[in-house]
Amino acid sequence: MPSPSSVDDLEFFTALVAAGTMTEAARHWGVSVSVVSRRLRALEQRLGVRLARRGSRALTLTPEGERYRAGGLSILQQVRDLDASIGNTPGEISGPVRVVSTVGLGRLHIAPLLREFQSLHRRVECSLELTSLPLSAVQPGYDIGIHVGPLPDSSRAVRRLLGNRRVVVASPGYLARHGVPGDVRELRGHDCLVLRENEGDVSWRFLLDGKETGVPVRGKLLCNDGIALLDWCLDGAGLAMRSLWHVEPYLRRGDLVHVLPHVPTPQADVVAVFDAGPGVPARVQVLLDHLRDRLPERIGSHSPGP
Repeated sequence: MPSPSSVDDLEFFTALVAAGTMTEAARHWGVSVSVVSRRLRALEQRLGVRLARRGSRALTLTPEGERYRAGGLSILQQVRDLDASIGNTPGEISGPVRVVSTVGLGRLHIAPLLREFQSLHRRVECSLELTSLPLSAVQPGYDIGIHVGPLPDSSRAVRRLLGNRRVVVASPGYLARHGVPGDVRELRGHDCLVLRENEGDVSWRFLLDGKETGVPVRGKLLCNDGIALLDWCLDGAGLAMRSLWHVEPYLRRGDLVHVLPHVPTPQADVVAVFDAGPGVPARVQVLLDHLRDRLPERIGSHSPGP
């Protein structure tokens, strides 16, 4: 990406806000923090107002900064739409769409649905990035972020694509050897396959007496990839807590057994995060509709091969 000294003021400021901090923006552009700071200061001097309060953790927009950001997003989107519309058939969508998704869901379902969408809309360019990072840690600039589970506070719009929750599963062979736990307290006596997403203690979330509660679990097999972890579970290595969208086909076939089915678990819906408003390109809206309509159909009919 060009350095901030060579981009339009609106593009610079909206990208800076999306980055969250001047440090992150400088890393994204490959320049020093002082370069970003000088660029922001020059912009504020040109406008004659302060746009943001600098902090060690985040930029806090002033009312003027929020107006400039919101208006800038709308203007920039209109320019991109105008560029994309030149030479198009009226009503035809075109242009780039960047999608970021969690790895497992992205590989198994989002990628095929993007290919399907692009085959229907040949002038749209689809880009998919698979990541194990939370959306807040992904570099700014994506149009749609696919997330599973509760979202941290977000200023972006959220659309529910699929109802989902996480459940405990195990192979019949593992349960035959080690027994079936009848209560969450019995999990401590089992080999639990741990999805390691950070360095903190690992707990599985249940609704106990109507309250969401974390139950600590331990195991000797840890992984940061849900697909690899599910393979271990299918091989009889232990219990796993996985999303229903991932394990339901195996439950139907009898390859896995739902453990503790009487203990409810919190909702962990599949959602799309995006910028709402009149400036959202038609291609993004059409793709959101495609994912909302096709993802439940695909997961409902999808089953693993023999």
